[in-house]
Amino acid sequence: MSKPIKKEKYRQIGLFLGLVFGIAWLGFFTAWGCGQAYGDGNFDIVLTIAWLAPGGAMLLCRKSEGTGFDPDALGLKPHFKGNVASYLFAYVFPTALALLTGLLFFSTHPGYYDPRGEALSASLVASGLTQEQASGMLNSMVGMAVLAGPLVNILLSLTEVLGFFGWLLPKAAGLFEKDVPLKAALAVSGVWAVWRAPLYFDAYLYGRDYPGFPFVGLGLGLLFHFLLGLVLSYMTLRTGSVWPAALSQGGVSAAAVLGVYFCKGESLLVVGPSVYGAFGCLALLLFAGLFLLRVRRMDRAGKLWQR
Repeated sequence: MSKPIKKEKYRQIGLFLGLVFGIAWLGFFTAWGCGQAYGDGNFDIVLTIAWLAPGGAMLLCRKSEGTGFDPDALGLKPHFKGNVASYLFAYVFPTALALLTGLLFFSTHPGYYDPRGEALSASLVASGLTQEQASGMLNSMVGMAVLAGPLVNILLSLTEVLGFFGWLLPKAAGLFEKDVPLKAALAVSGVWAVWRAPLYFDAYLYGRDYPGFPFVGLGLGLLFHFLLGLVLSYMTLRTGSVWPAALSQGGVSAAAVLGVYFCKGESLLVVGPSVYGAFGCLALLLFAGLFLLRVRRMDRAGKLWQR
């Protein structure tokens, strides 16, 4: 690759990162300066803008390149042919992750296991529901997380995935000469994780009531999203489309608390059974490691999607 071309790629990547980090982090710090905190209604607006920023930054970068809007180049074409199994896996992956996390957590912490969700049902009854209504609501919550979660959250997750994995991933690939997809996946996953870092100082995902706040949560949060980024990178590289990654990203957000529904007592969220805790990171490490190996093997066999 010639120096001018590589310099231009760095310029494009720098513009994208400047926009996504600038919009999101400026929003976070402005909200905190105005007395808003994670969980407040107005802060939710800031979060929504932050999640939309990668998609908007991608469009601005495409315009600055003079390339315009090309669905196939951005990974917006679904490419169903030959990828049905990949779509099915993307849909069930969040539930599989939640189940594996629960298995690891409850097998080592059996005293927390509540197989019928009686603790949650009791809290629902205490809020004014009948026992029958509470049981029905629990079943509905589980069903919604498993069946509807990936679809309900897909549009919001799409803008995030579109920017980082639809645009940045192939751009990053142009910076390497050996083991290109693998190195690009590692780089983009790391950047995506760091992009969320400030939120962990404001009780994001784990709350405040745990030893080592906020640095333990920061470390776990960075690890979780780095590993998840590797899984999403694999899905995008495998299919040439961002839709499977968007399905999984939205589904993980919905299925993250499945294990909590069947937990009694006061378990720390940084531990489990939420998928964002330490046991969730361990479960995700198994998936991410497997997919890194597959990326390398498929790259050498020429089976990854080429844009």
